[in-house]
Amino acid sequence: MPANASATRAILALGLTLLTLALLAASSISASAQERWAAIAPNLENSSTVVWATTKDQAKKLAVLACKQVSSTCAEQPASTNGMDHVFAVMCCTEPKSGCAAAVGSSRQQALKDVKRLFSEGGYSQCSLKSYFNAGTGEKG
Repeated sequence: MPANASATRAILALGLTLLTLALLAASSISASAQERWAAIAPNLENSSTVVWATTKDQAKKLAVLACKQVSSTCAEQPASTNGMDHVFAVMCCTEPKSGCAAAVGSSRQQALKDVKRLFSEGGYSQCSLKSYFNAGTGEKG
């Protein structure tokens, strides 16, 4: 009888250990599954779209690839965020040469301020806002 009790305790301990490991594995899978990055590489035609990936670098690379599928005027430095409630502002300028950029912010106002700053610091002028994009949905407008 004591041998059976000892075996039962060992089996219960093993079961609890396996359950704990399974829960830890599930929580780490869930955490990594939630990691999501959005990025956009703007172009002069304003035909870019938001793309998503599980890492920042991957999202930026995908954004450039997606842009190059529809345009030959893609920005090489995409904007990215892991804030799915953030907004991208896309702006293009014509002086001293044509170029587009995107910035991201927690609001339209912040994103617009940041993209204007990028161009101002780069010495660009004759700029116009092309569009806003929702980072989480990719919706334009």
